[in-house]
Amino acid sequence: MADRPARRGPGPRSGHGPRLAVIDGFAGRRSAIPFALLVLVVLGGGLVGLLMLNTAMDENSIKIQQAQQKQAGLTDREQQLSQQLAGLSAPANLASEAAALGLVPNPQPAFINPTTGAVLGSPSPAPTPTAASPTPSQTVSATASASVSPTSSASPSAGSPSPNSSGSPR
Repeated sequence: MADRPARRGPGPRSGHGPRLAVIDGFAGRRSAIPFALLVLVVLGGGLVGLLMLNTAMDENSIKIQQAQQKQAGLTDREQQLSQQLAGLSAPANLASEAAALGLVPNPQPAFINPTTGAVLGSPSPAPTPTAASPTPSQTVSATASASVSPTSSASPSAGSPSPNSSGSPR
């Protein structure tokens, strides 16, 4: 149709109506299907990405929860071992262990001043153990059960001095 010239009337424009012309390249209305498919692909990709992100976050939260439970268990074990150490290093327990090894306390110990090197007190040998003293096994069992009991909440810590061990001679 583009080959034909437009019809003209016999004279100048008569004004009876608008003049119509054929426009090349206009084939009519385009289809909306490709745009709809593009929108569906973008939405589907977003949903899949969101699902993957949510799954990864859930996996990480489970790992964090397991690590926190493990940390709590290790903290409980550390506290249990600290209490056990405090019970074993208590002065009464150390005295009973020393008695079990055959050691006896010296009532008149001598001390050395580290700055001057002077000896304070008169050194004397410790007395030999007597048969009237309690046997070490009786002392150990009574002291160990009292100092390591789980109900005692006021057990001395490993680093703090106890009231019986002040470090000064008596």
